[in-house]
Amino acid sequence: MKKLFAYAAVLAVLVVSGCVSTQARRIERDPGLFASFPAEVQAKVRTGDVDIGFTRDMARMALGNPDHIRTRKTDAGQGEVWIYTRANTISHYEPMDTGYWYRDRNGHMRRSYETHWVEHSFTEEYPTMRLEFDDGKIKAVERLKP
Repeated sequence: MKKLFAYAAVLAVLVVSGCVSTQARRIERDPGLFASFPAEVQAKVRTGDVDIGFTRDMARMALGNPDHIRTRKTDAGQGEVWIYTRANTISHYEPMDTGYWYRDRNGHMRRSYETHWVEHSFTEEYPTMRLEFDDGKIKAVERLKP
């Protein structure tokens, strides 16, 4: 009975630790950096939100590492664009006709056809958020509407 209780306790700890948000994990990894943020920034970071004026560290703590980083050059200078993406798997079935040869009872060669349904799947990546940085701070936030 004690072993069963011990296993249940370990399982409960694992389940609870799995429920901790990724923002909370990033905050736990660097509490000193998080404490250096103003209170309104801390509140947004906890909810996984960013705003104009956030630094790279603030954005990384709120959203994690970007999926793509690009540079953007304009007449105002060169900036950095962080792109966060999601992936969508698309599957569909298509008919595929196949033929084969066989000999009939009289020894003549015949051709027969069958239709098979074949699954085609591919993964499509699409951007959900773009952050544009200028002088190390966010100057533009672009979000995909749900």
